Amino acid sequence: MKKSLIIAGIAALMLSSTMSYANTVTDTNAPKKPECNCKCQKQKPPKMTRQSLDDRLKLTEDQKKQAREIRMKGHEKIKPVFEKMKAKHEEIRTVKQSNLSEEEKAKKLTALKKDMFELKKQAREIRNENTKEFEAILTPEQKAEFEQIKKEARDRHIQMKKHRRGHHPGFGSGQRPLPPKTQPVQK
Repeated sequence: MKKSLIIAGIAALMLSSTMSYANTVTDTNAPKKPECNCKCQKQKPPKMTRQSLDDRLKLTEDQKKQAREIRMKGHEKIKPVFEKMKAKHEEIRTVKQSNLSEEEKAKKLTALKKDMFELKKQAREIRNENTKEFEAILTPEQKAEFEQIKKEARDRHIQMKKHRRGHHPGFGSGQRPLPPKTQPVQK
């Protein structure tokens, strides 16, 4: 009887220590959620949809048709650029996982990132062309409203960028500070 109590005690001790170890392992490996008390997760700004843009600009049916054609033409132009970007991302992933030396990896990654930069530049140019074509079909009042929409979007983007850096630990805070504002050179 004494022997069975000792064995039961040892089994209970082992079971409890295993359970506490499992809890600590899962707790430390769990991804840490950002702590933010400003309701940022609940209050995301509404996305500008094509319909809401059309409504806000008060586009005519003819303008909507022209805008759709411009959009479709832009999709066709940018599609090959996106395919190349996707391939470059895959190459980057492959190089990072390869057994090359760190120096060789760095050289290859530098070249791939340079290519990626050029592809992003091409995509940006195509988007800018599309925007100019779209603005060409707008009336002066619609152009003014479109400029206001773009300004609001830029402001929202800047606010969200500042917010993420300032409130969410590990998401850029302290790792990469905002660039200093440059002052115009006074002569």
